[in-house]
Amino acid sequence: MNRRDLFSFIALSASLLPCAAQHEVALADITTEDITAPRDSLKTSPWSFNDCLDWAIGNSTDVRQSLLAILQADEDINVAKDAWLPTVGFSTTQNFTNRPSPESGVNGNVYGSSYGINAAWTVWEGNVRKYRLESSKVMREQKLLAGDDVIKDLKLGVLQAYLNIMYAREAVEIARKTLEVSSSQTERARKLMESGRSSKVEYAQIESQKAQDEYNLVQTQSNYASAKMTLKKLLTLGLDYNLEIAEVKFSDSDILTPLPAINSTYEYAANWLPGIRSNELSKEIYDNDIKIAKAGKLPQVALQGGVGTGYTSGGPSWGSQMGHGFNENIGLSLSVPIYDANSTKRAVAKAKLAALEYDINRDQLLNDLSQTIENLYIDAENAKAKYQSGLTQLEATELTAQLVDRQFELGYVNPLDLLTAHNNLFNARLELLQSKFMAILSNKTITFYATQEVAIP
Repeated sequence: MNRRDLFSFIALSASLLPCAAQHEVALADITTEDITAPRDSLKTSPWSFNDCLDWAIGNSTDVRQSLLAILQADEDINVAKDAWLPTVGFSTTQNFTNRPSPESGVNGNVYGSSYGINAAWTVWEGNVRKYRLESSKVMREQKLLAGDDVIKDLKLGVLQAYLNIMYAREAVEIARKTLEVSSSQTERARKLMESGRSSKVEYAQIESQKAQDEYNLVQTQSNYASAKMTLKKLLTLGLDYNLEIAEVKFSDSDILTPLPAINSTYEYAANWLPGIRSNELSKEIYDNDIKIAKAGKLPQVALQGGVGTGYTSGGPSWGSQMGHGFNENIGLSLSVPIYDANSTKRAVAKAKLAALEYDINRDQLLNDLSQTIENLYIDAENAKAKYQSGLTQLEATELTAQLVDRQFELGYVNPLDLLTAHNNLFNARLELLQSKFMAILSNKTITFYATQEVAIP
């Protein structure tokens, strides 16, 4: 089971189980091999969006750290369980006594030793061990949710980086085609200059536009390389790997698709987002902390027992003393707190104050979510409107550019009008492309919050 499948299984299991049952179920077997496993073999380009997701989740350092945190939480659970076990220890004392002025007939040097095996077990201590065990299990669930949160961020990060590459790649094509047009215009301007129908100044103006378009192409290629570098970083690929993504075509329906109701998106996201669910679990931990603090004023019952023997020189033989000195003991102790200088009272008060953090965090998380969802809808509607407007504007700009280009050939317009129309067309194409991918990114992100699914196309 790879890391992506592991966390997907965890998330599915957690969503299907009632809250009380989640504490006891073993959602997945996680071992150190899941953390130290070697990277998968690199696939060949082109990479689909799902390829990128699988690789990012399977090889992410953050995912490995999440798995490590889960293993540490497992050990915390074991520590809490072990608190129910008794303690057993062996002790021995070896001593030598010298009496400088012993009585007549008494040995001045005496050697003595004692041996004992002692055991102790806490019978009852106000259910502190029970509450700590419950809290450690809840904390493990929070570690699982933290892993889900890492994958959520990875999915959104890969989505944005993947779309940025697609945008940058199309921008390169626009810049390349624009350069081809300006090269053709420069050649025509040169012929007009040579025929005497145009001046050198006019030719220089058009030639400078070609130089600008050459720079624009270089800049879009640089942006394309930077976009690929961003995705390579998310995928933890080396600098020498030549990443290429698959060709994807988006239709107008992908851009102008109706969005789900904003309230339903918010409500669904509030129920599944790992950060919000983790905060809900923290309420159980706060409740247990209060119970543990209150246990400070409850009595404690402990059971002790042991066996022991000893030997002293100058008496019977070692074997005889060890045998006759052998003893067994067992006892029950009761400890009842009477006055503890208000330490329990203060501990309870502090635990109750800490529990207020749950409500504060919950309000903050929900407020942040509502702002995120609202901003996404605003951006999506704005990008759609800009895209629709851009389609009309591009059509008009293309017609204008074609007309001005023809008029320039006939000598009816000056180079400045030609360059203006040329730049307007280039900018209109880039703005339409930008609004297109902004709309797609907003739509895909909203869909992710509303369904937990993200896909391209």
